[in-house]
Amino acid sequence: MLEVNSHEHLKKYYQNNLVLWPHNLTLTRLISRSLRRKDNTFIQLLSDSRNFWWPGLLIPLCLHNNNIVLIVSEKQHRQLFEVELPKLQASRLVFDYVEGLEVIPSNQKIWILRYQDLLLVNEKGLLKNRQLIFPESEFISNELRKSMSIKITPEDWEHLIDASSVDALIIEVYESLSRRLFSQSVGPDAFIRIENKEILILKEILKDDFPSIMPWKRALNVVDDEWVTWAKLDNQTLSWDWHIQPLLPLQTISGLLSENTLLMLTNSGESDSFFLDLNSKNFSFNVNVTLGNTLDQEPIPLFVPKQQPLPNTSLFYRHVRRQCQRLILSRIHTTIILVDDSQLRLQLTSALAGEFGLRVVHETTNIQTNGIICCSCNWWIMNHDHLPTPDQLIFPIIPLPTLESPWIAARVEMLKHQGRNWFREFLLPETLLVLLKSVAIIRGKDVRVAILDGRMHYRSWGKLIFDALEPWVNLERLLPY
Repeated sequence: MLEVNSHEHLKKYYQNNLVLWPHNLTLTRLISRSLRRKDNTFIQLLSDSRNFWWPGLLIPLCLHNNNIVLIVSEKQHRQLFEVELPKLQASRLVFDYVEGLEVIPSNQKIWILRYQDLLLVNEKGLLKNRQLIFPESEFISNELRKSMSIKITPEDWEHLIDASSVDALIIEVYESLSRRLFSQSVGPDAFIRIENKEILILKEILKDDFPSIMPWKRALNVVDDEWVTWAKLDNQTLSWDWHIQPLLPLQTISGLLSENTLLMLTNSGESDSFFLDLNSKNFSFNVNVTLGNTLDQEPIPLFVPKQQPLPNTSLFYRHVRRQCQRLILSRIHTTIILVDDSQLRLQLTSALAGEFGLRVVHETTNIQTNGIICCSCNWWIMNHDHLPTPDQLIFPIIPLPTLESPWIAARVEMLKHQGRNWFREFLLPETLLVLLKSVAIIRGKDVRVAILDGRMHYRSWGKLIFDALEPWVNLERLLPY
């Protein structure tokens, strides 16, 4: 029986590998059962799992690889091939797979696809009657959105003009757009929304001369009210790039999800926006399990002083700068300062560099022992493997998605139009996803976490963030190191 065999192989695997997560034996039985029965399965892993769940997934796949497709992000791909598969090989377990689009595998090989490959394979109808496995499924929508994104550069405009018989009209559209965009620019690298009607004008001009060159062919074919378009301006060169992204990327593969058996692993749960999107399509799972126990996790030392100013007040930046300086003083190891707002991040980087000199860097892994890294949450999540364990994480501001992002603003507008609670259904779940992922990296490592945003105490949803961070212990005041 697959469950028993997987269980036994996992115990043998742990003879050569330190047991780091106590729920892997349960996980491998659940996955084995889902593979054997072809159940639609949703498994929520609490944050203490980190990357320790991989053996619980991969060992059953070594023993049962019938019609399996494993979909991974770039980060998961690196983890799989650089860390997990060498460990399996050392334990004499065979992971029989093919990768990418070059070879369509037989039913007896695991097919590993990145998200951009998944979209192409789905368009060709090659994923029928297969079992799809999505590790860290909370990121499906983000990964699909990135894979489906279209970018049109000034060079692409030149290629279109050269290839078209209506070049004068295209030049007129481009120059008109450029003048309007730069007249609306309020910063050195502004993001300006472009209405879909601009694309319709261009499409009408090209109706008898429709381009076959990429990315124009995709852009003019896909864009409608369910896509958002914007320009990223470069005021130094007076040029701009045209960005096009889907508002609801999950819809692209909704048919694929409903027609195949799914196994999804997530570190978030039923409150994240991806799961809410699945529910809105009346998608259901035969098996829905939570593994892990927050009471078993090491509590985070959490410093969130009361009576902190709100981000929209004039006192906020001065408060954040002084608190960061105070938190850094006397620390002998790395400090990570996580700010998704690029303007605030660069301000803080500059101010702290004036205080602490070359210790302060911006989004680089080349640091001193007591270095201070100012970075976005996503950069930290993607690069933490290449950094030492820090002394502390500092969140000067809660990482709420910014409405200055054209994609975020368009998604909020869509939810408002539908009469839905755009904050509770979208912004807050996205915030919790990023915040918990950032903190999970250091849980159990005696790393202090500081949040310097007054909304933690002054907003009703601040309590939801406190609850999501459980377990934690309150640091009432900073003690000498």
